[in-house]
Amino acid sequence: MANDLQVLIVAHDGRLEAEALLFAASFAAAGNIGLVVATPDPGLNWPCGRALTPAGRHHLETLGADIRHFSPKHFGETYPNGLRIEALRTLAP
Repeated sequence: MANDLQVLIVAHDGRLEAEALLFAASFAAAGNIGLVVATPDPGLNWPCGRALTPAGRHHLETLGADIRHFSPKHFGETYPNGLRIEALRTLAP
């Protein structure tokens, strides 16, 4: 059954991972809400070591989150809010 609503969030280690877990648990309980968790891959604009933790990734997947990777090309560590713009590329047109 397709989800009635899809929500996209950006997450990496730390506070955003904890918030993603809260989103996933809430959406799993609500039903018919899909959660897409976009996580930036390490690269020129994003430092290594900021990925989701293995435990966090496991729990997100268990709660039904769709984890998608993307490579920041224009924004990154100097303007992390821009990652939300770049994460839109993970969605289907």
